[in-house]
Amino acid sequence: MRRLTLVSLIALGLGLAFAAVAAGGKPGYEPAYYSNSTVTINAIEVPQNAGPLAHAAADFYEVVYPPGTGKTPQCNPCDHQGNGITPDDFHDHVLDSIPSSPGHGEFNPLWHVFIIAPAGPSKVAAYTARLPMKSEAAIDKAIADGLAVEIDTQFYFLCAVVSPNAGK
Repeated sequence: MRRLTLVSLIALGLGLAFAAVAAGGKPGYEPAYYSNSTVTINAIEVPQNAGPLAHAAADFYEVVYPPGTGKTPQCNPCDHQGNGITPDDFHDHVLDSIPSSPGHGEFNPLWHVFIIAPAGPSKVAAYTARLPMKSEAAIDKAIADGLAVEIDTQFYFLCAVVSPNAGK
C-alpha cells in the first residue's frame, strides 16, 4: 500500500479533528464504515507519541469528498476543530477491522489516522465515481488504480465501535 507523509494543513486539521472532539471530555460519536456496513464509533484522545504507537495501531481512514461531488459523506460537514468549514470537513470514516472481525489480527482500539484523497486534479472524476468507499478493500483498489493517495497524518486515537444508540 502506498503511504505518504505530508505535513500540510489538511493532514494536520484532519488529524486534530479527533483530538478536538475528545478534548471536551465527553466522547464524540460518529458513523463509520466497516466492510460495507455502517457502525458507530467514539473517539478518545491519547498522547501523541507515535514511535511506540505505530506498531500497535489499526488503520482508520478519512476518505475526503472533493467539492462539488453531489454525494453526501458521513461528515457533511464535521468541523471537529471548530475552525470553520473547510474542504476536509466533508469525509467518510472507514475502519480496517472491528472487534468481532479482527482481519488477520489487525484490530486494536488504538487507531492510526490516514487521509484518502484524489491522486491529483486529473483523477478527481474517477475518484469521485468510487465514492463512497465503504471498506479497506475499496480504498486499497483506488490507491492501486492510481486514483487515490494515502496520507499519513501521524495522529493516533482510541476508538471503540459502540451501539448506534450510544451518546443519546
